[in-house]
Amino acid sequence: MKIHHGGKNGDLIYALPVIKALARIHGPITLVTSVLCYQLVPLLWEQPYIQDVEMTYGEARITKGVVEPWAVLSPEEGINLSLQPAMYRPDAPVSWTMCYAEIAGIKELTVSDKIALPTLWNHRQWYYEHEVKYDGKKPWKPPQTVVLAPESETLKCIPLKYWREVAEGFGDYSVIVIGQMQEEIKWPKNTTDLRGMTTVSSAARFLAEARLFVGSMSLPFNLARHAGTPSFVFQDQYLERCIPVDTPYRYYTSANLDKMIADGRSIIKSGLTTLWNQSDLDLLEKAA
Repeated sequence: MKIHHGGKNGDLIYALPVIKALARIHGPITLVTSVLCYQLVPLLWEQPYIQDVEMTYGEARITKGVVEPWAVLSPEEGINLSLQPAMYRPDAPVSWTMCYAEIAGIKELTVSDKIALPTLWNHRQWYYEHEVKYDGKKPWKPPQTVVLAPESETLKCIPLKYWREVAEGFGDYSVIVIGQMQEEIKWPKNTTDLRGMTTVSSAARFLAEARLFVGSMSLPFNLARHAGTPSFVFQDQYLERCIPVDTPYRYYTSANLDKMIADGRSIIKSGLTTLWNQSDLDLLEKAA
C-alpha cells in the first residue's frame, strides 16, 4: 500500500500511528512524502513497517493549514494523509492523529500501533531495561542527561530566560539543548547548547537516551514521546489539535515552572524510565 503525506516533520509524526495501523492490516507501507520531511527520511527507513520512502521533489507548501498538493494518489494507488480540507470540518476529530485515522478508515489504534517509532523505543529499552554486568560490575550506565528543546516553529514559545531557569533547576545533571538557534543566551555550566548542530537522526538518539525531555510542542517532543522518554511540554500557548492521544506526556506552563522542575527531578530520582502505564507495557510485551 502507498500512503502520501506531504506535510512537515511534526505533521507526519502525528500520522505515523495510523500508518502503522494500516501496515498491520495491509502489510508494509511505501510512504510518499515531500521535501518538507527530507530530514526525517533516514529515521523512517529504519521503521520495520515502512518498506520504502519516496520523495516528491516539486514545490510543497502549506496554505491555511492545507498541504498543496494534498491529493497526490488516486484511490486505486493509495491513501492521501496530508493535511486536507476534510480535517477542518466542524465535526472533524479534534486531534490530528484521529483526523488521520478517520481519513484512513482506522476505527481504533492498538497499543502497538502507538509505538510509531519502534527503533527509537527499542534503542531506549535496550539501555534502560537491561542490566549488564562484567566481572560483577556494571560496565556502563545510561547518561544522566536532560534534553531541552525550547523552540517551536508554529506556536509561541516561552522566553529563553525561563529555559535558563529550567537548566539551572537540573544543575546536577547534564543538560543538552537541541533545536534551531533562533536566539542566543548564556546557559549555566551544566548545559551544552547543540542548537543548529544536530540532524533529526542524531537528535533522536539524544532523546531516546535522555532521563527526561522538556520542550515546546515541536518535532523533538514528538520524537521523545515516541521513544518512551518521560516527556514534558513547557508552553503557554495551548493548541488542542496538537495534544497527543497516542502517548503519555505532561503539560506545564511558565506559571508552573517550579513544579515542573520538581516533578522532573522526582521522576529521575525514582528511576522511572517512561510515563507509559504498566498495563500498556504488559500488552506490548504480549504483542511482541
